[in-house]
Parts: sequence; structure tokens; C-alpha cells
Amino acid sequence: MPIFLFYNEVLLKDFMSLLGLVLEGGGMRGAYTAGVLDCFLKNKIEVDGVVGVSAGATHACNYISKQYKRNYRIDVIHARNPKFMSFRSFFKTGDFFGKDFCYDILPNEIDPFDYETFAKSTIPFYAVCTNLETGAAEYIKMTDLRKQMDYLRASASLPLLSKTVEISDKKYLDGGISDSIPIRFMEQEGFQKNIVVLTRPIEYRKKPASFFALLQKKYGDYPQFVHSASERHLIYNQTLDYVQMREKAKKAFVFRPSASIAISKFERSGAKLDKLYHLGFQDALGQMDNLCRFIDATHH
Repeated sequence: MPIFLFYNEVLLKDFMSLLGLVLEGGGMRGAYTAGVLDCFLKNKIEVDGVVGVSAGATHACNYISKQYKRNYRIDVIHARNPKFMSFRSFFKTGDFFGKDFCYDILPNEIDPFDYETFAKSTIPFYAVCTNLETGAAEYIKMTDLRKQMDYLRASASLPLLSKTVEISDKKYLDGGISDSIPIRFMEQEGFQKNIVVLTRPIEYRKKPASFFALLQKKYGDYPQFVHSASERHLIYNQTLDYVQMREKAKKAFVFRPSASIAISKFERSGAKLDKLYHLGFQDALGQMDNLCRFIDATHH
């Protein structure tokens, strides 16, 4: 290789910042994320890498496959189907969120997912899962959703309400137990600046889980997982503080609900979810000029 080309490549690596996108989970509160991401698609906002946790991971897929409003249809329309989520499903199958409906029938028949566009994407995308035996987060690089759908399911499999997902002799559950807002992971991967989409308003702080005794009893054979669950609220709140610090340093651009809408993690009201989706869209649209300046400063 000519010396000047090698030198230019070194300069590019040294001076070109990478832009990451960090998507928190939150069950049906992800309708806010759906609105933000659709605004991104509408305005051709692109990033260099994505990490998603639980509902953040499932919503990221449709951003990468560029399927405008598919997240909206899932959150506002399809999620009202008891086969999508219900205690009927839980008592019948052991999964509150129906495995067959959510991860097979819905993406393959009812509202087809664009696997080809997803596979062609050059954007690295990681889904966060919690290893049940180690209690630690694993960041799975998603390249082929047909083959890796179980990792997406594992990322969104809530303790107590989901069966453990077993993949390649490993046991997984909800990624939010070990790393709810994986901004540090993205920074470690080289994404110096990050867009962070949270699903709670700015004043929110997580409290200790009210159901911890049940969790401790069910997962008593996995002490590391129980330990991670016991500290989740502490780590979560520390991470919120870190996100705000990075935001002040202009290393993060944060979206969070600008208004408080009473939404359950298992919300079934189409009207409420529609309102939350449009809040996300309008929040993103209102910050579009500032976001574009943040992106321009990142890439130049």
C-alpha cells in the first residue's frame, strides 16, 4: 500500500468519530421509541451502530430494516391481540408474550419483516441478553434475524413471566436485568458519541423491585442472576446519572418523554399507545435541527 494511503487511513481512524444509537427497553413504553425511530427514518437520520435492550432491541430491527410505521402497527394494533401478550398466553405456554405469535406468525405472515434489507445493512447491531448462570450482560451481534430470532426473544424475556431461553447450551433472560442502558458498551466499542432513547421522563428513578422475593425464590439456583437483579435499580440510576453527564459534555444526545403519560409495561390501550408514539415522533421532530448539528459535529 502506498505510504500516503496508509497515512490517510490512520488519520481517518484517529479523527473520524462514530455515532451510536442506544435504545432502552420498557415493554409497551417502547411505543415512544417507535415514534422517535420513525421520525429518524422519515428524516433519513443514520447512525454507525445500534444497541438495543428488550423492547429497544425489537424496535431497533424495524429501524435497521427501514420499515416505517411497522413498530407503530405492532405496538398500537397487533399488541392488543391476546396471542401477543396476555395472562392467557402465560398460563397456557409459560410466556406472557406469545412465542409463536410474536416471533413467527407476526413477522412471517401477518406483518412481514424485511429480513433481506436487515441482512444487507452494514450497521452493526447488538441485542443485549442476560446470561442466567453468570448474571452478566452479553451483547449479541445480530446479522441474520431468521437464524438469530431466539436472541431477540431472549433479550425481551421478562423474569417470572417468560420461560428461560436456551441457545447453544446457554440460558438467557431479559437484557435489562444486567444492562438497561448500554451506553458504556457502545463507548467501549468505539462509538464516541451516542444518541440515547430512554422511555421514562427525566425525573424518573428506579426503585427496588417489589417482586424480588418471588424472583429470588424462582431463580435461587442462579445466585449471580439474583445478585444482578438485586442491584438493578442501583446500576440503572447510576447509568442515568452517567447519561446526563455525557449529555452535558455533548457526547450524548438524549431523547426522553417530554410529557408524562401513564403507560403500563403491559399497556393494552391503543389510544394511550398511539399518544405515546406521537409524543416520541414530535419530540424527535422538535429536536431535529439540534440533532443534525450533533451528528455533523460527530462526523466532522
